[in-house]
Order: sequence, then C-alpha cells, then structure tokens
Amino acid sequence: MACSEMMATPQTAGSKPRDRRQNVKKKWPLLAVVCCLLGAFSAHAQDEVWPSKPIRVIVPTPPGGAYDRTMRPLAQELASLLKQPVVIDNKPGAGNIIGAQAGAAAPPDGYTLTMTGMVNTIAQGMYDNVPFNIVNDFTHVAMIGGGAQWLVVNSQSGIESFADLIARARREPGAINYASSGAGSTGHLLMELLQKATQTSFVHIPYKGGAPALMDVLGGQVAVTVIPPSGSMQYIQSGKLKVLAVSSPKRSPELPQVPTFEELGYKQLTVISWVGLSAPRKTRPEVVRKVNEAVREAMTRPELQKKLDAEGITPMTMTPDEFTRVVKSDTERWGALTRSLQLKAN
Repeated sequence: MACSEMMATPQTAGSKPRDRRQNVKKKWPLLAVVCCLLGAFSAHAQDEVWPSKPIRVIVPTPPGGAYDRTMRPLAQELASLLKQPVVIDNKPGAGNIIGAQAGAAAPPDGYTLTMTGMVNTIAQGMYDNVPFNIVNDFTHVAMIGGGAQWLVVNSQSGIESFADLIARARREPGAINYASSGAGSTGHLLMELLQKATQTSFVHIPYKGGAPALMDVLGGQVAVTVIPPSGSMQYIQSGKLKVLAVSSPKRSPELPQVPTFEELGYKQLTVISWVGLSAPRKTRPEVVRKVNEAVREAMTRPELQKKLDAEGITPMTMTPDEFTRVVKSDTERWGALTRSLQLKAN
C-alpha cells in the first residue's frame, strides 16, 4: 500500500473536522516509520528474490561460433551458481548489431544479459546509425576473457620473421597482400595499425569470414593474415603456417618462442579481443553485483578454464567499473582509427 493511501484517514459519521486533524497529526510519526520499513523491506525482498526464473543470454553469433562455444560452458556454470537455468538465445547478424540491439532494448530486470565484445566497440564507428550506444545503453556487468591475435604467414612465403616482413614491405610497397575476415574486423584494423606504426604499405584482401581467408593463406594465394589462436594451431603445429608476432602483452604459453609486438618495439599493436556480459542500462546494482560475482566464481573452475583455453581465451575478471572503462577506451581507440581511415561497413 502506498504511503499516501495509508495516510488517508476515512471520515466517520459525526466526527468533527478539528478532531480528525488532530487524529492525523498524532498518526504522522507512526505512519512515516511504517512507510520507511515497508520501503526497506521491499528493496530487500527484491534483492533476495533475484533470480527467480530462467536467465536469457543473447549471443549475437550463430550456434557453433566462437562466442557460442565460449558462452555455453559458462552458462552451465552460472546456472549451477545462480540456481536457475541460463538459456542461450542466438541472434546473429550485421556485425553483432542485431543481438546487441535486442539486448539493449530488453527490460532492465536482470533476466536478459547480452554477450558483448570488442567487435561492438569497432562497429560503433563502422556503421552509420547504429541503433544503440555500446557505452551508454548498457550496464557492463562482467568481463569473461580475451585472446590475442597472431600475425601469421604461409611457411612457403619465404618470410622468416617480423623484421623480414617489414623489410620486404619497405623495399616493395604494396607488393605484399594480406587477408582478413572482412573490412573492420580485428585483423583488418590491427594490420592498419601495423602499417601506420611501421610506415609500410600492404594490400588488403577482405573475405567473408575467417575460414576462407585462412584457406587462401594456406593455399599460398595470400601471404599474410592476422588470426586468433583457435582454429589455427593445427596448421602451425604441422608447419604450414609460421607465427611472426602475437598481440598479447605477454608471450603465448603455446608459442613461447614467438615475440610480442611490444617486445618488437610496437606497444601500440597490443590488442586483446575480449568478450563479456552486459545488461540493459538501469539494471539494478544488486543484480549486477550478483552476476559479476557468479562469473568470477565460475572462472575459478578448472573444467571451464580448460574449455576457454581451447578457444584461446584467457579469463579476465574485472569489476563492472573496470569493464566499463575498457569499453569506453576501446570505443574511442577504434573510433579514431576508423574515422582516420574513413572506413565504413558496406
């Protein structure tokens, strides 16, 4: 019952106005205390109730994709920790925009989370009229983790090292081509940063996805590409691909002999392609806290760590504020680059 309803004193037959006013004045302190107690109890009850039904996680890529393979084992752990089913809802399309749009428009009740990633910060500057703002229209709840990008060449290309690649590119500007999974992809933008940092010129050949780009590098039609570890290790181990550098701050445990870009003198090429969980703007702080704590706890479980490692993802637990700062920083970084390149999605 609202306070205004409680404070409304019904008039009884024969009562005098002055008596009624005095009666109300006497009840004011008691009614104020009752209202405060009810408000506190209501807020506490809401905190205790969540979650009371299944939680939906929007994955903005198709079933079986990298995001999907990352989220499904995490969803199992979260369901165990939160004592409610965690249901995957795949909504692919338009560079992850369709799924993110659905997530931003969902009720801020804690029952819809969206898998967001660095790709969303890139898309913010790549697409005209993005129907949401990745910084302002979400509450960024929990970082899941991230992975490096690997600069690789066909082993038969004659390129033996990063220094060799750069020297050749400087001798013959525009003579070396590189493949990417598409305009505006992480690989494309990292190569643009590389060209700017090393004062070189490569020819960009965009593909519709990472798989066809990788196949043409393996076939020798294209010399260079930038790819994540997942899906490429078998070709590296077989000797078909050579890794020249990695974009992580530290060397990869799988390839300890390969230097980082920072070690090679190009700290600005350090890039971690991250994924996380975000909720609609104005989601209650207590819900955000519970999800963040559950993700942190899940990341300590060896079975989940093993599955994420298979996807080339290193857990990166953060507070919601820390995660939000990463989103803001990357949106500014990639926005500046795409504007300088006048790069727009088709």
